[in-house]
Amino acid sequence: MNGASIRAAFSHCVQQVHNYDYDHYLCLLHLPPSMRKAACALRAFNVETSRAMDVTSNPKIGLMRLFWWQEAIDKIYSGKTIDHPTARALSSVVSEHKISKTWLKRSVEARISNASRQDSDIPKTIEDLEQYAEDTQSTILYMTLQAAGIRSTMADHAASHIGKASGLLLLLKSIPYHANHSGRVLHIPSDIASKHGLLVAGNGRTEVQMESGEGSQMLFLRWLRLRAPI
Repeated sequence: MNGASIRAAFSHCVQQVHNYDYDHYLCLLHLPPSMRKAACALRAFNVETSRAMDVTSNPKIGLMRLFWWQEAIDKIYSGKTIDHPTARALSSVVSEHKISKTWLKRSVEARISNASRQDSDIPKTIEDLEQYAEDTQSTILYMTLQAAGIRSTMADHAASHIGKASGLLLLLKSIPYHANHSGRVLHIPSDIASKHGLLVAGNGRTEVQMESGEGSQMLFLRWLRLRAPI
């Protein structure tokens, strides 16, 4: 890859993060310049995988996008060239900073697992949601620390908690969308839903349903506040 191609790839990543993850785009502006390019490529990868199921009305096509990224990661670590700007930028970051393949694979595999589940496959507890947040959000922070050359158990511990918290907030933000479009809420654990009478059984399966997306969001938020340590 020549210099112009790499610059174009990173410019694409900046635009993707700016357009679809503006909160983190603002955070990236405060990173040291030496960290910014790598962090931006990692965030762009997260944008690509997190939006895979939202940019199409056909779930099978969304899953195909995620499987494509799963294969792309293997190609990146095999030194193969991929004709995709985010993948090119990611390949450059992996090569320069020796980013762990484990974190990239874990992130996309968690997305695939979540996208493959049925509406009736309700998370049982908040810990299940925390694990998903760990796999999709904390991993991005772990790789950002790697790119910065930071090897610290304390930093990793902080990244784990920050990733889980931000992941839960992202799930919280998505509740009104799912509730208002389908009436089904995919990310309220069954123990909370059962406690508040939101579990609806029928046709051999159980779903979380609520008429108001805003109401379900407030319910989940209130539960999180009760759970948080003082």
